[in-house]
Amino acid sequence: MHALPLLVAAIVAAPEGAPPARATENLLAGPARCVLRYLEAVRRAGPRVPSLRRGRPPEAREADYGGANALVAPRALQEVERRAAAGEDHPLAAWREASHARVLESFQLVSVRRAPRGTAVVTVLERLWEPPAPELARQTSEYLVGRVGGRWRVVDRREGGAFEDAAVERAYAGFFDAPAASR
Repeated sequence: MHALPLLVAAIVAAPEGAPPARATENLLAGPARCVLRYLEAVRRAGPRVPSLRRGRPPEAREADYGGANALVAPRALQEVERRAAAGEDHPLAAWREASHARVLESFQLVSVRRAPRGTAVVTVLERLWEPPAPELARQTSEYLVGRVGGRWRVVDRREGGAFEDAAVERAYAGFFDAPAASR
């Protein structure tokens, strides 16, 4: 049987008034794209390798990372500020990492998965300059991504770790929109 007659048969057989079937959202088009755009903005904002090789601490200012911060959830940026005021680093404060000579050079998408409360977790292989080492350091990071005002935004990052579903359920209230009610 051809696809068109099967589609027509499915439509005719559907009960009247039933909501149309919702297509599953493509995680590559939303959450993964958001993280890749974020990482590209971090990479472009970071100090360049020649300044790192001269042995002096690189200049990295938060203002240089405005493009990356535009892709971060506002509540996450508040958390970055709160930790900075306490003298702590936050995994999304890329300018602080760069000022410690850890500069993102390149990245590669590894996987994307759905997470609780309408979020997604994006796993990325990152390659960083960490002088005085002559070669790039590699690390895997996971990014939690959620909708804020209907748009995908980076909510948090785990370097070398993983987001557990239970932690996403309980630890990120107010960071992103509530999931849409299933129909």
